[in-house]
Amino acid sequence: MDFNQWYLQNSSLVGFINILLTVLLTALNVWFARNSQRYSADTVRQNEEIRKENNTPNIIAYFNSVNLRNVYFHLSNIGNIPAKDIKIKLKPKNRSVVSTHIDKAHMIKEGVAFLAPGQSLTAFVEGFIQLMDDDKNFPSFYIEINYRDIDNNCYSRSYELDLNMYAGYVNSVPRDIKDVYEEMKKIEKHIGKISDNYKKK
Repeated sequence: MDFNQWYLQNSSLVGFINILLTVLLTALNVWFARNSQRYSADTVRQNEEIRKENNTPNIIAYFNSVNLRNVYFHLSNIGNIPAKDIKIKLKPKNRSVVSTHIDKAHMIKEGVAFLAPGQSLTAFVEGFIQLMDDDKNFPSFYIEINYRDIDNNCYSRSYELDLNMYAGYVNSVPRDIKDVYEEMKKIEKHIGKISDNYKKK
Protein backbone atom coordinates (compact mmCIF):
# COMPACT_ATOMS: atom_id res chain seq x y z
CA MET A 1 0.00 0.00 0.00
CA ASP A 2 1.47 3.29 -1.06
CA PHE A 3 1.09 6.60 0.78
CA ASN A 4 -1.74 7.90 -1.41
CA GLN A 5 -3.87 4.85 -0.73
CA TRP A 6 -3.13 5.04 3.01
CA TYR A 7 -3.97 8.75 3.02
CA LEU A 8 -7.30 8.15 1.23
CA GLN A 9 -8.23 5.38 3.63
CA ASN A 10 -7.27 7.43 6.72
CA SER A 11 -8.26 10.92 5.60
CA SER A 12 -10.59 11.42 8.55
CA LEU A 13 -7.80 10.55 11.00
CA VAL A 14 -5.38 12.89 9.23
CA GLY A 15 -7.96 15.65 9.34
CA PHE A 16 -8.49 15.13 13.06
CA ILE A 17 -4.74 15.26 13.70
CA ASN A 18 -4.47 18.51 11.67
CA ILE A 19 -7.29 20.07 13.70
CA LEU A 20 -5.69 18.91 16.98
CA LEU A 21 -2.31 20.36 15.99
CA THR A 22 -3.96 23.63 14.96
CA VAL A 23 -5.73 23.88 18.33
CA LEU A 24 -2.51 23.12 20.23
CA LEU A 25 -0.52 25.69 18.26
CA THR A 26 -3.24 28.28 18.79
CA ALA A 27 -3.27 27.55 22.54
CA LEU A 28 0.50 27.86 22.70
CA ASN A 29 0.39 31.17 20.84
CA VAL A 30 -2.27 32.49 23.23
CA TRP A 31 -0.26 31.29 26.28
CA PHE A 32 2.94 32.92 25.04
CA ALA A 33 1.08 36.14 24.20
CA ARG A 34 -0.53 36.35 27.64
CA ASN A 35 2.72 35.63 29.46
CA SER A 36 4.52 38.16 27.31
CA GLN A 37 1.88 40.77 28.19
CA ARG A 38 2.08 39.86 31.88
CA TYR A 39 5.87 40.12 31.81
CA SER A 40 5.65 43.46 30.03
CA ALA A 41 3.09 44.72 32.57
CA ASP A 42 5.30 43.58 35.49
CA THR A 43 8.31 45.24 33.90
CA VAL A 44 6.39 48.47 33.40
CA ARG A 45 5.15 48.37 37.00
CA GLN A 46 8.63 47.71 38.39
CA ASN A 47 10.11 50.48 36.27
CA GLU A 48 7.39 52.82 37.51
CA GLU A 49 8.12 51.91 41.13
CA ILE A 50 11.84 52.46 40.58
CA ARG A 51 11.11 55.78 38.90
CA LYS A 52 8.96 56.86 41.85
CA GLU A 53 11.60 55.79 44.37
CA ASN A 54 14.23 57.72 42.46
CA ASN A 55 12.01 60.78 42.29
CA THR A 56 10.79 61.12 45.86
CA PRO A 57 12.17 62.88 48.91
CA ASN A 58 13.44 60.61 51.67
CA ILE A 59 13.63 62.25 55.07
CA ILE A 60 15.51 60.48 57.85
CA ALA A 61 16.30 61.55 61.41
CA TYR A 62 18.81 60.06 63.80
CA PHE A 63 20.99 60.73 66.84
CA ASN A 64 24.73 60.98 66.48
CA SER A 65 27.79 61.75 68.54
CA VAL A 66 31.30 62.53 67.39
CA ASN A 67 33.17 62.64 70.70
CA LEU A 68 30.85 60.48 72.86
CA ARG A 69 30.25 63.48 75.11
CA ASN A 70 27.36 65.25 73.44
CA VAL A 71 24.39 63.95 71.46
CA TYR A 72 23.12 65.68 68.32
CA PHE A 73 19.90 65.23 66.36
CA HIS A 74 20.28 65.12 62.59
CA LEU A 75 17.55 65.58 59.98
CA SER A 76 18.51 64.82 56.36
CA ASN A 77 16.91 64.54 52.95
CA ILE A 78 18.66 61.61 51.27
CA GLY A 79 16.17 61.56 48.39
CA ASN A 80 16.51 63.07 44.92
CA ILE A 81 13.89 65.81 45.11
CA PRO A 82 13.03 68.45 47.74
CA ALA A 83 10.75 67.88 50.71
CA LYS A 84 8.50 70.48 52.27
CA ASP A 85 6.20 70.96 55.29
CA ILE A 86 8.24 68.55 57.40
CA LYS A 87 6.71 67.84 60.81
CA ILE A 88 8.52 65.84 63.50
CA LYS A 89 7.03 64.15 66.55
CA LEU A 90 9.57 62.89 69.11
CA LYS A 91 8.14 60.99 72.09
CA PRO A 92 10.09 59.24 74.89
CA LYS A 93 9.58 55.47 74.99
CA ASN A 94 11.22 54.18 78.16
CA ARG A 95 10.73 57.30 80.31
CA SER A 96 7.73 59.48 81.00
CA VAL A 97 9.71 62.71 80.57
CA VAL A 98 13.11 63.41 79.02
CA SER A 99 14.32 66.99 79.37
CA THR A 100 16.67 67.94 76.52
CA HIS A 101 17.62 70.93 74.44
CA ILE A 102 16.05 69.31 71.38
CA ASP A 103 12.61 70.27 72.68
CA LYS A 104 13.54 73.90 72.06
CA ALA A 105 14.84 73.30 68.53
CA HIS A 106 12.87 75.06 65.82
CA MET A 107 12.69 71.93 63.65
CA ILE A 108 10.88 70.10 66.46
CA LYS A 109 8.63 72.93 67.62
CA GLU A 110 7.69 74.42 64.25
CA GLY A 111 8.84 71.90 61.66
CA VAL A 112 10.91 72.54 58.54
CA ALA A 113 9.42 74.40 55.59
CA PHE A 114 11.82 73.08 52.94
CA LEU A 115 14.74 70.67 52.73
CA ALA A 116 16.68 70.26 49.48
CA PRO A 117 18.19 66.93 48.34
CA GLY A 118 21.36 66.24 50.30
CA GLN A 119 20.60 69.00 52.81
CA SER A 120 20.83 68.32 56.56
CA LEU A 121 19.97 70.13 59.77
CA THR A 122 21.58 69.50 63.15
CA ALA A 123 20.47 70.39 66.67
CA PHE A 124 22.14 69.87 70.04
CA VAL A 125 20.28 67.38 72.24
CA GLU A 126 22.18 67.03 75.52
CA GLY A 127 25.33 65.68 77.06
CA PHE A 128 25.51 61.91 77.56
CA ILE A 129 25.88 62.19 81.33
CA GLN A 130 22.78 64.36 81.61
CA LEU A 131 20.80 61.81 79.59
CA MET A 132 21.94 58.85 81.70
CA ASP A 133 19.60 57.68 84.46
CA ASP A 134 20.61 56.22 87.84
CA ASP A 135 21.05 52.79 86.24
CA LYS A 136 23.26 54.30 83.53
CA ASN A 137 20.65 53.70 80.84
CA PHE A 138 19.84 56.15 78.08
CA PRO A 139 16.43 57.16 76.77
CA SER A 140 14.85 55.84 73.61
CA PHE A 141 12.29 57.67 71.50
CA TYR A 142 9.49 57.04 69.07
CA ILE A 143 9.82 59.34 66.08
CA GLU A 144 7.26 60.13 63.41
CA ILE A 145 8.13 62.26 60.38
CA ASN A 146 5.48 63.59 58.01
CA TYR A 147 6.28 65.59 54.89
CA ARG A 148 5.29 66.32 51.29
CA ASP A 149 7.05 66.60 47.96
CA ILE A 150 6.74 69.54 45.58
CA ASP A 151 3.68 67.89 43.98
CA ASN A 152 1.99 67.69 47.39
CA ASN A 153 2.25 63.91 47.65
CA CYS A 154 2.30 62.97 51.34
CA TYR A 155 4.80 60.70 53.06
CA SER A 156 5.10 59.35 56.60
CA ARG A 157 7.92 57.55 58.39
CA SER A 158 7.95 56.19 61.95
CA TYR A 159 10.53 54.16 63.86
CA GLU A 160 12.46 53.97 67.13
CA LEU A 161 15.63 55.83 68.07
CA ASP A 162 17.50 54.21 70.94
CA LEU A 163 20.46 55.98 72.52
CA ASN A 164 21.42 52.80 74.36
CA MET A 165 23.40 51.85 71.27
CA TYR A 166 26.11 54.02 72.88
CA ALA A 167 25.98 52.12 76.19
CA GLY A 168 29.43 50.92 77.17
CA TYR A 169 31.24 53.34 74.88
CA VAL A 170 30.46 56.45 76.90
CA ASN A 171 32.04 55.07 80.09
CA SER A 172 35.32 54.53 78.26
CA VAL A 173 35.68 58.24 77.45
CA PRO A 174 37.93 60.19 79.87
CA ARG A 175 35.96 62.52 82.14
CA ASP A 176 36.70 66.22 82.51
CA ILE A 177 35.71 68.82 85.13
CA LYS A 178 32.32 69.37 83.53
CA ASP A 179 31.52 65.68 83.86
CA VAL A 180 32.51 65.76 87.54
CA TYR A 181 30.27 68.79 88.06
CA GLU A 182 27.31 67.00 86.52
CA GLU A 183 27.91 63.95 88.70
CA MET A 184 28.03 66.20 91.77
CA LYS A 185 24.70 67.73 90.77
CA LYS A 186 23.19 64.26 90.56
CA ILE A 187 24.54 63.35 93.99
CA GLU A 188 23.22 66.62 95.43
CA LYS A 189 19.81 65.94 93.94
CA HIS A 190 19.78 62.43 95.36
CA ILE A 191 20.78 63.68 98.83
CA GLY A 192 18.03 66.29 98.61
CA LYS A 193 15.43 63.58 97.99
CA ILE A 194 16.69 61.58 100.99
CA SER A 195 16.55 64.71 103.15
CA ASP A 196 13.00 65.53 102.05
CA ASN A 197 11.85 62.00 102.84
CA TYR A 198 13.49 62.20 106.28
CA LYS A 199 11.76 65.50 107.07
CA LYS A 200 8.38 64.04 106.13
CA LYS A 201 8.88 61.32 108.73
